[in-house]
Amino acid sequence: MNLQFNPDQVALLDAVERIALEHETRALSHASHFECSASLQADLEATGLLDAAAMEELGPVAAVAMVHRLAKLPQCVELLAAALVRPLLAPALPGPCALVWERRDRPARWLPGARSVLCVRGDAVEHAVLADADVMAVDSPFGYPVGRLAAPDALAWRALDLDAAELRRLWRLGVAAELAGCLEAGLNAVVAHVSERRQFGRPLGALQAIRHRLAAAAVQVEAARWLALQAARNGSDADAACALAHAQECTPAITYDLHQFMGAMGLTLEHPLHRWTTRAKMLRSDLGGAQAQQLALAALAWNLEETA
Repeated sequence: MNLQFNPDQVALLDAVERIALEHETRALSHASHFECSASLQADLEATGLLDAAAMEELGPVAAVAMVHRLAKLPQCVELLAAALVRPLLAPALPGPCALVWERRDRPARWLPGARSVLCVRGDAVEHAVLADADVMAVDSPFGYPVGRLAAPDALAWRALDLDAAELRRLWRLGVAAELAGCLEAGLNAVVAHVSERRQFGRPLGALQAIRHRLAAAAVQVEAARWLALQAARNGSDADAACALAHAQECTPAITYDLHQFMGAMGLTLEHPLHRWTTRAKMLRSDLGGAQAQQLALAALAWNLEETA
């Protein structure tokens, strides 16, 4: 794999970085587990950055790198459908767009405020346009707005001529990249904390046990990012399943250590760590979790029919 971004991808990611840095410095609300940023969404749409995946010189690699960077923000916006699914498979679909798997009545992140919804059932993909009254918000401890369709069978569903396997591949790429970004942001916050917090006359980060566990977490997180980029470049279903399997499998141990080393501060609404770890806990179960990705990877490697 060529690990170098081309000049166009570098320019796009520089633009993403400028927007991300601007929003990182904005004051956060401490009233809930998440904060949806309408201004960030507007900036991304106004600059056309969300269309990168469909441009030949940028492609899915740039989109995955963008998802990863924006997932590191304490604020959140809908990224997976906006940056990967809509540009490559359904550009005419109204956004923001939410996605549900197999059952229309399942709760899903980003349904509150969505203007359309995709439902993937087996090899069939269908969509419906939404009004605010079509969605009920669901109380959730996770770092996303979560909702459920109020009357799913009453919506005007229409079949889409889309490849469900390709949609699943893109979704795996997006979840792997977003999960890697959340874990990296949480890790950076904890490294900063243990570098400043002193116990026994020295920084917590000077303790060898803490340093070793954070170093191990850093290796896992960096691997998750590069596996997602490799899968985006190769366009391989197996690589996408592998990237998501790795990211989901390493999430529990990493989030456990991050909260252990942050202490009670990591559970307060005033510190952003909970924003990233609660997102990560929801993403680790997407598409059936790590075990489902491993089974899918085995099926793809042995040319068997994928069941997940």
